[in-house]
Amino acid sequence: MVSIMFNLLCNGVFSSSGYGYIPEMEQKEALWLQSSHGEKKAERKTLAIRRETRQIVWTRPSTVQKPIYDGVIDWYEIKEVRLGKNSKDFEKWPEDARRMENSKCFIVFYGSEFKLRVLTLSEAECDLWVRGLRYLVKDTINAPYPLQVQAWLRREFYAMESPRETVNLKDMKSFLPRINYKIPTIKLREVFNEVDTRRRTEIGFDDFAALYQKLLFDENEASELFDKISQYSSNSKTVTLQELQCFLQREQNDPLGNDDRAVSEFICDFLKDPHREIQEPYFTIAEFMDFLFSKQNDLWDPSKDRVYQNMSRPLSHYWISSSHNTYLTGDQFSSESSIEAYARCLRMGCRCIELDCWDGPDGMPFIYHGHTLTTKIKFIDVIKTIKEHAFATSEYPEVFGDMLLSSPVENGETQLPSPYSLRRKILLKHKKLPNGQEESAFLVRNDSTDMDLRNAVKYGVMHLEDPVDKEWTSNFFVLTHNKLFYTDTYRHEQESEKCEEEEDSGSFHRPKSNVPNEELHFSEKWFHGRLPNGREEAEQLLKIYSYLGDGTFLVRTSVTFVGEYCLSFWRNGQVNHCRIRSKQDKQQIKYYLIDAKYFDSLYSLITHYRTSPLVTADFSITLQEPVPQPNLHESEKWYHKNTTKTQAEEILQRIKREGAFLVRCSENEQNCYTITFRAEKENKTLQN
Repeated sequence: MVSIMFNLLCNGVFSSSGYGYIPEMEQKEALWLQSSHGEKKAERKTLAIRRETRQIVWTRPSTVQKPIYDGVIDWYEIKEVRLGKNSKDFEKWPEDARRMENSKCFIVFYGSEFKLRVLTLSEAECDLWVRGLRYLVKDTINAPYPLQVQAWLRREFYAMESPRETVNLKDMKSFLPRINYKIPTIKLREVFNEVDTRRRTEIGFDDFAALYQKLLFDENEASELFDKISQYSSNSKTVTLQELQCFLQREQNDPLGNDDRAVSEFICDFLKDPHREIQEPYFTIAEFMDFLFSKQNDLWDPSKDRVYQNMSRPLSHYWISSSHNTYLTGDQFSSESSIEAYARCLRMGCRCIELDCWDGPDGMPFIYHGHTLTTKIKFIDVIKTIKEHAFATSEYPEVFGDMLLSSPVENGETQLPSPYSLRRKILLKHKKLPNGQEESAFLVRNDSTDMDLRNAVKYGVMHLEDPVDKEWTSNFFVLTHNKLFYTDTYRHEQESEKCEEEEDSGSFHRPKSNVPNEELHFSEKWFHGRLPNGREEAEQLLKIYSYLGDGTFLVRTSVTFVGEYCLSFWRNGQVNHCRIRSKQDKQQIKYYLIDAKYFDSLYSLITHYRTSPLVTADFSITLQEPVPQPNLHESEKWYHKNTTKTQAEEILQRIKREGAFLVRCSENEQNCYTITFRAEKENKTLQN
């Protein structure tokens, strides 16, 4: 997520009403802050309103006359302008936030996808900015189709124009593929020369717009888009007022066609051209086709934007707009969880949202997609966000205080209450534990079990070789019994420096400087990962290797407590199990078996208790020999022990089936393996 904070230093852009005339490039100087990979950088910027392209732009100081743009926001991408400092981005820059403590602030949420970006600003005339931006956004959304196309063409033209404010044939050849338009170069040159009447081999904006129109639409081919065009254009050049009326009546069944004055006003309003406001306005064929594809010809009845149904029936009589995995901003496996996803969802009109709650390290619950790599957010932050945004779009039910429904609406109810009776109330829907079942034994199942780390045969970080540039990138992989999932990229967070307190509490220097803390145990003999039969399988293994004596042990992934581990060891003729707990401390995960003895990694914890005794009220033991890893893979048909990289690629080249794979011993490192598989019609190689 890109987060930008502005501390504006000048007067407001808008007039006192917030709706007055705005120059084409109204500017203000600003202090700009952007977070990139944990670093902070502050620079002077200039913030500007650009009306002709309907954009907010910011620039950095430059010695040349033409400004250098550092960023831009299209007005139509602005989803919300919110007053106040209600954004997590203020927490990223605490010093700047303190300096703005007495300033009015507002936040702009923008983006074309569900995951929005944030622009936070602070300045003296905050209210004027908020009113002005809200007006501009609404005006942009409701702008006639021709004006929207014009603004888009302006943005595209400015993005590729030369210092002479022109574009050439080469620029057009680069532009057309971006809009998925294909045309032979000879044909493009022919049309370009038609609009380049002064034969300069370059054209300005007006000619660029004309060229775009010629490429996009040929009046002689209008019948290919609308086969009845000849019935509503007697001269094949224009659609008159009367012809448009007939079209609305016959084809659209639109009552607007019954009123010639209303149709006249509709044409003028669509065109927004003072020179075309005549007694009997008309459409050219190109304008008529634009109308057919515009929002003014939308099937949706805008009167249905508001609640118009009978809302007094029982709740079960309605379809309810629901959200699944509301907290996620991307995929269900490794994306970011965000409270803003709840705000966005509620303001889109969703009335049923999901809170995936899990026990937190400090006794406070958090929310994330269990048994996956998605990030976690605090439960308390989520419910505060819900309370703030629950009824911004609709007063019909959602989720606190007096808003939380905790008893029947009416005594002696025989059916569910109605949406009307539940206005401004929040309902909790939850799963109940089966009778007699303890909470610790109850496992919430993901609806997509393939993405559940508990179902993984193995997971962790591997490296993927690009077949073109031969470079290796880090990716997180999950291998199940029938599928292999992997993320596009995986970046390890930079390690925080170890302090004396950490060393005193049991931190260890890592044996490999290029291996992250969370991966140190992956290659250890004692780490068995997720055992298919969990506790029962661990006990069987320890009984088999009990001849190694007391202290024989293994570590496995906990099934009950997500993200944690379990130590199983042999002592006095029986198996013991200890939960290895974890907690968040100074933005770093700490692992521990007993309070006051914390470690920066699972590897450090086990290494410590192999040299120092684990002392509890019941026993004292030092971990000794690990239970050996079973070599179950050697009997699998996909394992090719003595196959080389070249041979593996030749084998898969013959198969040519997506997902085909084989595993072999690494040629570069001992005790490591390499998997080669077919994906996207290419051979790819991973190394672990």
